[in-house]
Amino acid sequence: MKPLIIFGVLICPTAFAGVPSDGPEVAALKFNHWYMSQLAQDKNPLADYEGLRPYVTSNTITALKKSNSADPNIGDAPDADMFIKAQEWDDDWQQIEIVSSDYDPVCMQIYVSFGVKQKHTVIDCMVQEDGVWKVQSVAGQAILRNVSLK
Repeated sequence: MKPLIIFGVLICPTAFAGVPSDGPEVAALKFNHWYMSQLAQDKNPLADYEGLRPYVTSNTITALKKSNSADPNIGDAPDADMFIKAQEWDDDWQQIEIVSSDYDPVCMQIYVSFGVKQKHTVIDCMVQEDGVWKVQSVAGQAILRNVSLK
């Protein structure tokens, strides 16, 4: 039994050697966990600029401040939350999973699904700012499931 445990201890760390602990996927996951925990505590993370700073680019925070200070009766007000692309959320949305990623010339696109059944997915556009991966923008994404793959 001891050789098996020792083997497991030696092998397990190397199994994750190719996954950067500070990559865009991990950064997106940390941000979304923080964000959903704020919503679950009835806090308004969209107005917590210092709380957003470790996760969101400074340009996006500047745009968010401008949007938050605008008169909602003048111009277009967002229909959905900027970061989860929904007006409301389910209790199980604290279950968050990175389901895919894709690189394009603008950013690293991280597909983030919420809930046990992953019924809601967004794409976090992640860029590096001062060497740290941060959210630049978020797009809503309807995932059309191929039932023949189940």
